[in-house]
Formats: sequence, C-alpha cells, structure tokens
Amino acid sequence: MNRLQEPFREGAAAPAAGDYFVVSGECCTWYVSVTMARFIEHCLDARPRPKWLKFVDLTGARVRLRVRQVEYLYQCTAEQRAAERAFFRSLKHERKADCSWDEED
Repeated sequence: MNRLQEPFREGAAAPAAGDYFVVSGECCTWYVSVTMARFIEHCLDARPRPKWLKFVDLTGARVRLRVRQVEYLYQCTAEQRAAERAFFRSLKHERKADCSWDEED
C-alpha cells in the first residue's frame, strides 16, 4: 500500500495532533515537535547566525531552509486551538445576534 494512502484506511485511528510548532518559510509551512522548535529557536538566536537551517518535521520529512527565509515560528497547543475555536464560535454567535432579519442583503 502507498504510504500516503495508509492514513486514509477505513477504521484506521487518526493520530492526535497534540502540541506542536509551526515553521513558516517563504514558500512552505512545516509542523515540528516542541523539541525541534527549541532547536530552531536556538539556531535563529545564534550569533553569528547559520546560513542554513536543517530540521525534521512531524511527518518525518527532512527540511533544509535558508535561515533568512524563515518568516515565523509559533506555538500551537491543544489548549490554544480549543480556545481559538471557542473564540470563533463566540464571534459567530455575536454576528448572528447583531443580524437584523428585516434588512435586505
């Protein structure tokens, strides 16, 4: 079976996202472990700064990226994602409450 098709098998358990960090470059985005994010932060803070950043993302892909191409690195925990979903639900509820059904669109 193709490695890319395996996660979509019927009845297969989906992996839990857990806590991770997002690394965004000029052209791509990668999801990395907390440990890998610490390593990346160390490289970004180093002086002199290295030219290349080498890391492995959560899918096991090896990435080699020029340090100057890193746009951002941010934390994404299960609690943060839950809080974000709750925030967007409250905004949706607020918009619905403000909607006047007598108005024409």
